[in-house]
Amino acid sequence: LIKCEFSNEKQVRIVISIDDLDKSWLSTSAIRYDFINALLEAFKELLDLKSVKILISIRTDIIMGIYKNSLRQDEKDQSLIYAISWNKIEIRNILDNRINHLVQNQYQSTKTVTFSDIFNFKVLGEPADEYIINRTMLRPRDAINFVNLCLSECDGKVDLNEDIVLEAEEKFYSVRKVALVKEWKSIYSHIADYLDALSFLKEKNFRISDISEELKDRALNYLINRPNDQPNDEEHNNRILDFDQLIKVWFTVGVVGIKKSSSLTIYSSFEKPELDITDLTKQFEIHPLFFRH
Repeated sequence: LIKCEFSNEKQVRIVISIDDLDKSWLSTSAIRYDFINALLEAFKELLDLKSVKILISIRTDIIMGIYKNSLRQDEKDQSLIYAISWNKIEIRNILDNRINHLVQNQYQSTKTVTFSDIFNFKVLGEPADEYIINRTMLRPRDAINFVNLCLSECDGKVDLNEDIVLEAEEKFYSVRKVALVKEWKSIYSHIADYLDALSFLKEKNFRISDISEELKDRALNYLINRPNDQPNDEEHNNRILDFDQLIKVWFTVGVVGIKKSSSLTIYSSFEKPELDITDLTKQFEIHPLFFRH
């Protein structure tokens, strides 16, 4: 081992990737969090081993679940964590490469074709490429999925157009909603109902103080009256009686952001996963994909 660490000889690099450690083969969320916490502890033991580099990719909802269950202290992990996010330019570059690869592979073309080249029309008055990117929640896999849905709708028989993008958006919305429910169900057991309650808000941009008490009551009553097979479920009986708490859930899961300016909306991130009490007076915006009016 010592020879391996300090040897000047050329060494063969071996990469071992282990995926899906957070999947449902672990029977309960509590066991899953215990397991992943143990994995993180084992990771720290290997930091001094120079010949081995351990990288753990973990979703924000999972690491939040570990912290919420008091299994570890987040401030002690800060030096070991690098939060990964993507901006619009990076998502566009990914889509450019994806589109160009598909075109060159299918048509043996040497011409460079970009994302905006094939989505060079408008959707509801907005450039189609911007329309798509704005609904991806800035995740590469989601962006590629949305574009793939658009391409499968036209199936090479008709030109891409507004109707095709809108039809693909409906399918993409359903996929993303199901994914959000799966991601956050271990923390918010009634997340599906919380997402549905978003439909009671009629304005894309809003302040909590501008929402009528009648509308707040309608949203909360909808949640209270949802079927519940666990009468002693504390979350169902108590937490959702507070509209401010509902806003906090919407922000945390990414369907509502803080509207900072006409061009900037701040959504939940690892650095800011939750709303502070001072945020509740600010203006919010419903994510374009989840504003269904």
